[in-house]
Amino acid sequence: MADAWKTFGITMIVLIALISMVLILSYISRECNSDLDCNENQYCAYNNKCYNYPNIQYKYFNLLPSAFIIAIAIVIGALILRKRFIKK
Repeated sequence: MADAWKTFGITMIVLIALISMVLILSYISRECNSDLDCNENQYCAYNNKCYNYPNIQYKYFNLLPSAFIIAIAIVIGALILRKRFIKK
């Protein structure tokens, strides 16, 4: 019975040592843990690697013609509904 407990104890110690080694190695192999670990123009992603910030180019959209068409459609719809209710 004592030999079984010794074997169990040794197995648990080896298992705990292996798990701690895996955790330590996974932490050491990370390239970054936060944005401060990366260069100035990079960020730390979910997979703990540094990536460059994307170059986002903003475009200006002129929405005035679309708004004008929608406004005319609303006015025409209101006039049609007004004529229908006046006739009744």
